[in-house]
Amino acid sequence: MLRQRLETAWDIFMLVIAFLNITLILFDLTYISLRPFYIKYFPHIVSWYDPYKGIEPHWTTDRYRQFADSLYRYWRQGGRFTPSQLQEAGDTLYALSLKILSERPYERFGLMKYQELLKKKVKSFIHEHYNASLSSSEAFKRFWQLTPENAALHLDFYHRELRYLLLVNYYRQYDLSGDYVDLFWKLDLPFLIFFWVEFWGAWLVAIRTRRYAYWWMYPVAHWYDVLALIPLKSLRWFRLLRIWNLYLRLNRSKVINFSNTLIARFLSQQSRLIAKAISDEVAYQILEQVKRQAQRGEEIALAQEIIEDIRPLIRSVIAEEAAPVVATLRQTPALSQMIEDSLAHSLSSNLPSFPGVPKERLLEAARRIARQTTNKLLTDTEAYLRSPSGKRTLEELTDTILKHLSERLKSPDLKAQLQSAILTVITRLQRNFRQLPSSEG
Repeated sequence: MLRQRLETAWDIFMLVIAFLNITLILFDLTYISLRPFYIKYFPHIVSWYDPYKGIEPHWTTDRYRQFADSLYRYWRQGGRFTPSQLQEAGDTLYALSLKILSERPYERFGLMKYQELLKKKVKSFIHEHYNASLSSSEAFKRFWQLTPENAALHLDFYHRELRYLLLVNYYRQYDLSGDYVDLFWKLDLPFLIFFWVEFWGAWLVAIRTRRYAYWWMYPVAHWYDVLALIPLKSLRWFRLLRIWNLYLRLNRSKVINFSNTLIARFLSQQSRLIAKAISDEVAYQILEQVKRQAQRGEEIALAQEIIEDIRPLIRSVIAEEAAPVVATLRQTPALSQMIEDSLAHSLSSNLPSFPGVPKERLLEAARRIARQTTNKLLTDTEAYLRSPSGKRTLEELTDTILKHLSERLKSPDLKAQLQSAILTVITRLQRNFRQLPSSEG
């Protein structure tokens, strides 16, 4: 009992550690795209994590921000500017604005929407307060024409609306290999070491308790752990399987039971939908590959090879099984009855009348003759097919038919017809897995 509790406690602890590690991996994966959000609401995260990604403020926008920030702070602290000081500061900021417009420092890392937003906000400010519709460069010039009367309004707008757009821009350093600097491994290393120690410990326990028949079976059974422990970025996601395995173990032990919750039902439903979508896509792609092969004629060539390979088998099977098939037909009353009925139907309208002989007696005699003839014919056929000469004849006939079929598959007209039929069938099958795009337009 104590051992079971310790194992459960350890599984819970491992689940928490693995979950924290995956959360950190997700944070790293999404950091660049979510960095503007962090800058706005959690700036301390940015100041902590930027060095791990080799990110530093872009020199053009950072110089702009630092100069405007110093001006704003001096004004907030009660400082007073002379008209010449404001004009000189405004000219410097206008020159930096023109540099942003010409150098487009946001473009390199896909942040041009923030540069466009910077221009739009300045132009909107000028239009709102001065009723003027100006170009971007003229709007920046008008915005930074500071006077003692408008300095408070302009600097407050800068701090409230423009400063964030300058902070968003960045430059990313390169390492010696030419890739971007990425020091996430420093944060991931403690988790990796911990998981390595835990893996070796669990392997030793499995050997001592003889959990598996062979000592090497543990890493095979825990292949996802082996892959997750390789220090490659692309293999980190196998740690998700570790979390799933731990969850299943805890769920079975009733420590965690989300089976009947709304979230669990939702996740179960979504997982089934995802699994179906994946299986449908796999089936679609397999059929697409078969379609390409059919278009190149590979399927017909394969059919020819198959016919040649199995021709001896088909020949021997038909030679051996033809006689039992005829015996089965001979023992089937329906066949004789069908022949009798067909003959009687034909004679009922075509049989001439004989004086003194009722037509019914003639039809009955015809039925009897048909029944005896059919039985005799099938009996003789069966005996012939069981004889060596009959088997040899069937083999030769089968061989001739298959050779003729193989030769016919080489003809261009039949090839085209078969390719068209195969492609039609595959396309119809694909519609079961994906809505095919319309050929129109």
